[in-house]
Amino acid sequence: MTEGRPGLRVAYILLRPPSYSETFISAEIRAVRSAGATVEVFVARPGGRRAELARVVRTVFRHPVRLFAQVRTLGATDLRRAVLAGSHAIALAEQVGSFAPDVVHAHFVNLPTSVAALVAKEVGRPATAIAHAADFLLDRNPVGLARRLGLLRHLFVISAATVRQLEARGVAMATIPHSIVRAAYDGELPDPAPRAPDGTVRLVTVARLVEKKGVGTGVDAVARLVAAGLDVQYDVYGDGPLRSSLERRAEENGVSAAVTFHGAVPHAVATEALAGADVAVLPCTRGADGDLDGIPVFLMEAASRQVPVVTTAVSGIPELVDDDGGWLVAPDDPAALADAVARVVRDRAEARRRAGTLATRLRTEFRPERQAERLLDTWHRLADPAGDRRRAADASATEARR
Repeated sequence: MTEGRPGLRVAYILLRPPSYSETFISAEIRAVRSAGATVEVFVARPGGRRAELARVVRTVFRHPVRLFAQVRTLGATDLRRAVLAGSHAIALAEQVGSFAPDVVHAHFVNLPTSVAALVAKEVGRPATAIAHAADFLLDRNPVGLARRLGLLRHLFVISAATVRQLEARGVAMATIPHSIVRAAYDGELPDPAPRAPDGTVRLVTVARLVEKKGVGTGVDAVARLVAAGLDVQYDVYGDGPLRSSLERRAEENGVSAAVTFHGAVPHAVATEALAGADVAVLPCTRGADGDLDGIPVFLMEAASRQVPVVTTAVSGIPELVDDDGGWLVAPDDPAALADAVARVVRDRAEARRRAGTLATRLRTEFRPERQAERLLDTWHRLADPAGDRRRAADASATEARR
């Protein structure tokens, strides 16, 4: 537990300030601070790509020996990334050292983790990081991935599925201390909005229009539902490279009138639409490039509003949504997706029950305070290993006296 142990100093290493899709990072930082830790955020790429290139050039000429040592630490399997990470680490080391952290921490196990591990080595403190999904699934250098993870004192993962995925990439997870810390949801947990059925089944997806979101399967499922006689309206919020092809797909399926692509909209607009939906649909799949979702924020948004969820058993999704809290189907199966939506419509009472179960799971397992507790438990052990040994010895002595 974190109570009674304030004063820990944590340096967060980020490439840039968190984006909208990374609000879980900001939520985590707030929760860690609320638990009593002092947090300082260090941004490795504050001035964009051009400033980054200038930093690399300066570092090569001013600190060649230090940079060579950094590159050796990461290994030369990806020389460009090693030079980039080393340059950022050297630039940040003095600032981080002045902060005097107990631990150095990063999100995403690609470049941010490389920088954090090198900074931690420079200042003589332990490094930790959180693995998500695309940060390692799209990494084409598994040897380099395994090497930088080996520099960490502890690896956090957002799901048990992440462990299996890392093992599949060749990372010997049995040799790396690791534990689960969720990408937390810090949004509202409002009472569910009343939904008076008006004859139209309203489906909503909020997602970037890329392959791994599976929106094409959603369009195909709508075609099946319409063919079965349901009055369906499918609203898709978000933009991306597949928008034109998805619009053509709806037209070819004869459901252009039933499917509306709204494009990128303000978050408040999308969440208002979600609150009025009958079903939140997200048919995630594995992209041709190997990319997968972790546990999508959209599903947490739906859970928070107690909107019934139909999604796929992909990656870490079943650790949020299972068959007691929603409807899980196989990816790339429009018939199964359509059947699940039809079951939601047929049994509204069961849909409300499952939505309530999912909301409870979100409140208990995915809140930032729970993640801060998990992080701080580990960080305190890393910052005070002698204290841990002392406490273990005291406990053994107490047990021996009984």
